[in-house]
Amino acid sequence: MLDDEEGRDFGKSDNHNYDIERQLTEEFSLVREGSTNLLVPSESLQTKVPPRTPAFFNPAARLSRDISTLVYSSFIRLNGCLFKKVSITFADAFSGVGARSIRVANEISSIDKVILNDLNPVAITAAKKSAMNNGVEEKCVFSRKDVHVFLNERRSIKKERYVIVDLDPFGSPSPYADSLVRAVTDGGLISVTATDTAVLFGKYPKVCWRKYYSKPINCTYSNEIAVRILISFLGLIAGRMDLSIEPMFAHSHRHYSRVYIRVHVSSNEANKLVNNLGYVTQCFDCGDRRCHPLVFPSPLPLSCCICDDGNNNDSKKKLSVAGPLWVKPIFSKLLISDILRVDGNNYGAKSDDFLSRGEGHATGHEDHNSDPILANHKIGGSNLKRSLLSLSSSSDNSVQVPYQKYFRQIFQLLHTAGLELDDQPYYYTIDEVGSAMRTSPPPMNSILEQINQGGFRISRTSFRPTGFKTNASMEEIKKLLQ
Repeated sequence: MLDDEEGRDFGKSDNHNYDIERQLTEEFSLVREGSTNLLVPSESLQTKVPPRTPAFFNPAARLSRDISTLVYSSFIRLNGCLFKKVSITFADAFSGVGARSIRVANEISSIDKVILNDLNPVAITAAKKSAMNNGVEEKCVFSRKDVHVFLNERRSIKKERYVIVDLDPFGSPSPYADSLVRAVTDGGLISVTATDTAVLFGKYPKVCWRKYYSKPINCTYSNEIAVRILISFLGLIAGRMDLSIEPMFAHSHRHYSRVYIRVHVSSNEANKLVNNLGYVTQCFDCGDRRCHPLVFPSPLPLSCCICDDGNNNDSKKKLSVAGPLWVKPIFSKLLISDILRVDGNNYGAKSDDFLSRGEGHATGHEDHNSDPILANHKIGGSNLKRSLLSLSSSSDNSVQVPYQKYFRQIFQLLHTAGLELDDQPYYYTIDEVGSAMRTSPPPMNSILEQINQGGFRISRTSFRPTGFKTNASMEEIKKLLQ
């Protein structure tokens, strides 16, 4: 049985508890992520699309969980002094089997208490066993409540609000946003995942407007537009409650977008939200794209100023518009610098390695949307459980080699974000430039050098290995590269 703080009891009968124990024994396996052992459904390690029953676990989301531990650790290092009078708490509203929250409890000693919430009794039981396996059961509190009830139960007592709150639902986080921003303390951090990428990437613009109060655009940089729409949406929700937001980090990987945002209690800062929002216009004929403030001195342009030949309306090329969305910086350079300085050295990913490879990218264009460790989970046949158990229990240095190599790629991603022109809400790709010039695209280093020599700002982007950001227009880029 669970006490009131932990939520409802797991089952109504001993038979139900027995069935859960049997499922955990027969249908679950141990895997190791970071330095944490996790009890997860075996089927989720063998299928391309992880099933939701008996509990959900997505091995491909390890990148998200790895980045989370780095961001949370750095956030506490930089801001822990603000929470001296309260316990540093981490709340996982949709914990599942506890893949993220058990890792937080085990790998981040500066967090005092981890609260896991999920309605699935099988998932919660698996999470409890994982906590015991890692020796952090005293640090964890388990809850089985509706998400809104869970997030709102502490809002009336400011000192008991959570310092960090994670929201990783199936699909859109939109229905839970109001409860989310109420649950975090002043100066605390929220991390939010959206997996409805078809909506945010522009396939269903009407649904996006209904859920996020913004119009998306289906283009080469849709993944960044999606992130900025999500941040804008959370800012609008927070502003209604006299709260302001401060983006700390964001990334888009495979079929999800994820943002880390700090929340402050300040009506004056909330009033400045309008200055952080704007629109992006795109012409799909010439590739011209521009950013416009939310409060535009004149109406938004409806036709492309490059393609428009000035004859009649029929010949004008209509622009696609995305927004309102967040158009100001989305990365905390201080937080990224702290991660690279402290954690980068811990995992053998030193700044010199990044600089020698050219602004944080390895030789060749590695794809940050791929998951190089996913193959570690795909162990077929009857050796599956034995292999995973061996991986979990092994303590020699050889087990950590792929772990370190994988983290070096994460730090390359972070280093690129640290140098990124994140005040530009869009990017260009090498292929786009080659298509616009009607020739083979030039190498990335050549593009960076020539545009920089032309007097424009330019950087790589963490959202795509073949992308770059610059304040030069497509016409100016073509002239510089001819």
